[in-house]
Amino acid sequence: MDRIGIAVQRFLTGGRSAQEVVEESLQKILDPQGEGPRAFISSNSEASRLTARWLDACRESLPMGALAGVTVSIKDLFDVAGEKTTAGSVEIAARSAPAVKDSVLVARLRAAGAILMGRTNMTECAYSGIGINPHYGTPSNAFERSAQRIPGGSTSGGAISVADGMVHAALGSDTGGSIRIPAALNGLVGYKPTADRYSLQGVLALSRSLDSAGVISQSMDCIRHVDRVLASVSTPHPEISSINGLRLGVLTNLVCDGLDQHVAENYARSLSALSAAGAVLTDLHSQAVQDAVGCEGQPTMVSSEAFSEFGLLVSQPQHRMDVRVAARIGRGRDVTATKLIQVQRIRASCRSQFLRESAMLDAWVMPTVPLVAPRIADLASDDEFFRVNALMLRNPGTFNFLDGCAVSIPNHDPGSAPTGFMIVGPAGNDEKLLAIAQALEPVLRRDASLRA
Repeated sequence: MDRIGIAVQRFLTGGRSAQEVVEESLQKILDPQGEGPRAFISSNSEASRLTARWLDACRESLPMGALAGVTVSIKDLFDVAGEKTTAGSVEIAARSAPAVKDSVLVARLRAAGAILMGRTNMTECAYSGIGINPHYGTPSNAFERSAQRIPGGSTSGGAISVADGMVHAALGSDTGGSIRIPAALNGLVGYKPTADRYSLQGVLALSRSLDSAGVISQSMDCIRHVDRVLASVSTPHPEISSINGLRLGVLTNLVCDGLDQHVAENYARSLSALSAAGAVLTDLHSQAVQDAVGCEGQPTMVSSEAFSEFGLLVSQPQHRMDVRVAARIGRGRDVTATKLIQVQRIRASCRSQFLRESAMLDAWVMPTVPLVAPRIADLASDDEFFRVNALMLRNPGTFNFLDGCAVSIPNHDPGSAPTGFMIVGPAGNDEKLLAIAQALEPVLRRDASLRA
């Protein structure tokens, strides 16, 4: 369902005021019985109300933007004028000053009429696919809330803000899956663009080589509305009228290792549905993926670059950072210049190989992550935490290393544990990827109300 398109249309026609939208959003965010207090580090009650009043007052007299009246949450990595950007860290919060201006993407959202509802919680420094934060609490997964499953990370608060209807869309980041993992685990759509599609100016970095900004929302229609604004593209997205004859590479090596039964069954069913709808499925063994995973390229680059960003903090004897995050950052200390250069050369080779392997295909497909969301309590031991974290990051993180663009779409039955189906393309193929994902979504989604 195109919730963002409907919200904009209702606002423009006077069917619903921006103030009504904001009050409903704030009621959910501030509800002490809900996940808002853990999903958000801070909410912009006063600012969002002022924005809503301005939009309502000017609706008939001034041109309205493409996201007029749409509520958006902002991951705590993006500069918002007058607010501290702290990456979910009390240590960084204590050492930082408020931003003097908006990041480029926040400025574009504002200019389009979006209403910024607050800063969302996240894995500290954006450094895990699990989503646990010991400082601000961990929002529980939208599925079986009483079981308190992980939200997925690092854009944990952003995903829950969308899943619980607090906002229409979440602005997040993705270095190894931090958009797609929480989207898959919460039954949402997550889009990680080619790294240079969205500006990262005014965004706190984890890995300057692998970071991408991205979006989580309820449907591909919603993703595409926000993408036009963030990419500053005025022309309409291309469309694919039918998936009949669409050439999809079904990746066979590595990405299906360790699938749990629920993920495996949903994935097999999705492939069968696509084939029945006319898509041409071709098994694909990728040397690019094999080499990327084999050299541990993504974790090596991230740890090295994360240490360059946060090494001084974790080297303090009395630092207050998440000990698991600090341990991962600390590993970057041991990455030599020689090792990093070798990995960068392998990356260049893998990216070229990825392009060659993609030449005769429209997109690649695979499970987003191999597991459903485990219970937070089940990750109490470091061994289990790091084992699950590595599994969560494996599939999506490989395509950060390859500089691909990717979308995760839900493919589970209503009421069952959410799973994600990932569609991937090489760098620069975002427009085509978004059109393909839009065309595949009705086949993949099992909830008829969301296919409407």
